[in-house]
Amino acid sequence: MRKGWGALRRFRRAAVALVALALLPVALAAASALPGTSAGPAAAASGLVAQDVNLPYVEALQRSQQSELFAPFLWNGHSVTGPFVTFDFSPETGRIVGLFAVNETEADLLVDSMQLVGFTPTTNPQAAGSTFVANGFGVTLVSHDEPTALLEVKTTGEPRTVTFSFPTNTSDLQLSQAMIWPRSSLSFSVGGSDGRIIVGRGALAVNGTTVTAKLSADDYLAFRAVPSFTEHAAERNAVLDAFASGRLAAEYDLVAMSNGGWLENEAEYQPTLKMAGSGIGFGTASVSLSSSETREGLVLLAFDPQTMPAGAGHQIVVRDNGAPISETSSPLASLYASAGYSEQASFARLPMNATVLVVYLPSLSASTLTVNSVPLTSTGLDTGTLLAMVAAIFVVSVAAAVMFRPRRD
Repeated sequence: MRKGWGALRRFRRAAVALVALALLPVALAAASALPGTSAGPAAAASGLVAQDVNLPYVEALQRSQQSELFAPFLWNGHSVTGPFVTFDFSPETGRIVGLFAVNETEADLLVDSMQLVGFTPTTNPQAAGSTFVANGFGVTLVSHDEPTALLEVKTTGEPRTVTFSFPTNTSDLQLSQAMIWPRSSLSFSVGGSDGRIIVGRGALAVNGTTVTAKLSADDYLAFRAVPSFTEHAAERNAVLDAFASGRLAAEYDLVAMSNGGWLENEAEYQPTLKMAGSGIGFGTASVSLSSSETREGLVLLAFDPQTMPAGAGHQIVVRDNGAPISETSSPLASLYASAGYSEQASFARLPMNATVLVVYLPSLSASTLTVNSVPLTSTGLDTGTLLAMVAAIFVVSVAAAVMFRPRRD
């Protein structure tokens, strides 16, 4: 009888062991899905870097660059270099030499030189994240390390002159004037690159390949281009045209960090429009806008795919002041539509490497935009179920260890 009970105990122990082994992959999968146990780049590299490195920041920048949103600048006192833009800058004279749009293998020369006439520095230039800023008396230069080489000049208090010298292969320089902001714009081509310059209140003049911008006090100039080597050229050129026409009011590139913060690269192209507040997380975003004008406009919101998933299995939901906004069937239609084409807000998603939303607002005076990525189906287990499974596996493992311990006679 003892032998029979011994065989039964051995059978029970073997059965428990088989169950534990069978459930081990489930436990490992469940553990990997729990918060704080991501196997992403930051977690994988955590044992290889110094403790003072901000891993959530580095990982978010990597996602931003891979999604072609923005990347960090480096400034050595003479040259400004980034993964998307490079140029030389003189802090004493406010002169840019050799503005290039670049990627890992190619470079397009966009501007031979740009001069802020009469520039007198008031602070040392600084590169902070994706922007390079040089402050002078009554003028500020802001360059963005992003795929269209966005460059801004803002005046305060008194008029300023800015001159551009373009390469000899520049062609199709065409000026446009308008009665509303922006009052002047210029389109041009440099080799295979297409570009635009806008001036809010002042005027532009062309002499050969030299362009002179006369900015009034409290004025604004912006330059950007679509390089010859860019991906999604049709979509980027549509954004470029909306920018030149004044319909594009603002752009916000937003990347969530794993520690609860987020990164922003922003530009507002209308004089009174400002971001009043923002909050970004994985799968959710809120951007509040404020303007003293009631004019319509387009707002471009761009996220990396991890911040705002938009592929199969997810639905993008956009609201304006709590009211749902409908999605248009033609992504480029709103970018090319004429002013006042609709009294209803709408949005479109551009097919790009990032999750890029173009939101049309009939009025920009006061708007809080919320964006959510909603899973259509649940393909996994919720956190509570995963915790319960891990706890169950732990209990089974402890029981197996107790049952398999050597018998002391």
